[in-house]
Amino acid sequence: MRFYLALWAAKLCAVVIRLVAKDRGTNLPGELALKLDPKFVTHIKGLDPAKTVFITGTNGKSTSTNMIHHVLQHSGRAVTANLMGANLLSGVATALIADCTLGGRFKNEYVVMETDERFLKFIRAQLPAKHVCITNIQRDQCQRNGEPSYITARVSQALDKDATLFANADEPNALSLRDYVGRTVTYGVAENALSFDKDDDFFSVGMACPKCHNPVRLSRYNVENIGPFVCPVCGFGGETPDYLAEDVDFEGKTFCVDGERYAMNFNTPYFVYSYVLAVAVARELGLSVEEIRSAMEAFKDIRGRIETRTLAGKEIHYIKMKQENPETLQSSLNLISQDKRDKIFMLGFDEYLDFYPPLNISYYPFYCDMRGLQRSGVSKCLIISETLARACALRFAYDGFDEKDLIPLPDNQEAHLAAALRELPGDRVYYVEEIPYFKVRRMA
Repeated sequence: MRFYLALWAAKLCAVVIRLVAKDRGTNLPGELALKLDPKFVTHIKGLDPAKTVFITGTNGKSTSTNMIHHVLQHSGRAVTANLMGANLLSGVATALIADCTLGGRFKNEYVVMETDERFLKFIRAQLPAKHVCITNIQRDQCQRNGEPSYITARVSQALDKDATLFANADEPNALSLRDYVGRTVTYGVAENALSFDKDDDFFSVGMACPKCHNPVRLSRYNVENIGPFVCPVCGFGGETPDYLAEDVDFEGKTFCVDGERYAMNFNTPYFVYSYVLAVAVARELGLSVEEIRSAMEAFKDIRGRIETRTLAGKEIHYIKMKQENPETLQSSLNLISQDKRDKIFMLGFDEYLDFYPPLNISYYPFYCDMRGLQRSGVSKCLIISETLARACALRFAYDGFDEKDLIPLPDNQEAHLAAALRELPGDRVYYVEEIPYFKVRRMA
């Protein structure tokens, strides 16, 4: 009876939320259900672990979740997913509640869930998903995650020999988790027009081997800190993925896997890994090439992080960046550096408000290399932050930017940004801003 009480109360809660604040109901019904029945998810009837897919990792899990869900749904499968990113146990429970009967039976066939890396253990304890996808494990949110080896260890605790792991073969931490599962399917991206090399110097973002803790060497970079690698000390890495995205055509927006060509609606390297992961999962779940190809042609990311806007008469290319993540920031800088035209660069940071005390720290820009951006034709840099603007401007100065071209701003209010932009020549602007987690910000 505790389960039924929890289910009915949660469904009623969801109805009320839809009436008064329909965008706020991604967690609360699940929180209520779990409070009334702490093992609520285990009591839902009809869930099939063999048709359940979890996606976790530092970067790319939201896009990958949306893409895998879309491929299954477009191919006629009934799917439940937490597409709005509520990736704790309460968010998973909320998504399942919406697709349960009043008798507690799950109505759909497949479950596709984004899961937080630190809480995967608790989610999988209640819903033992057969398929677990690891996108990558990188530096992220140091106040709560420490550094990558801690997160790798937390994820390993959620795995067992019953799991099939979909591991990014181009990322050492993700690939190392194969030791904890019964079967591993690997995926990766072949060298392409946007692959790059870089000198191993003071400003290179390092990556330690998860096996022996010596520096790994990447033969090339497809995304910052991700690409074919090998540890020169223990030999870890250096293998061909089971699913490899080849012949990537960024202009034509297509790629090939096993000789089959698929469409992609994005033309940046970051998204290719999500596409090839979706192909791998779909193929392993039994979908045909034709079904996947048709779905890929129709896919559009409903929460795109790259947009174009106009402000103060200037065209602004707006990139929403994951907070406290140097690899994501570097990937954004690399993308912008490909444009050699004169331009203005804007960078928006925020204090981190996960828990008390708030963290004001600028360490992660110091893991990045600004020299490519400096050589690409940036005339002025606007550094936007109430607390971190001058510290981040210092990082740009270290890489050759003239102090007079570095302009600190205290906030990102549209009126203030517009006033600053009107004073600057040129009409081409790139704006990289963190995605805030714990407070609403006004976005220009």
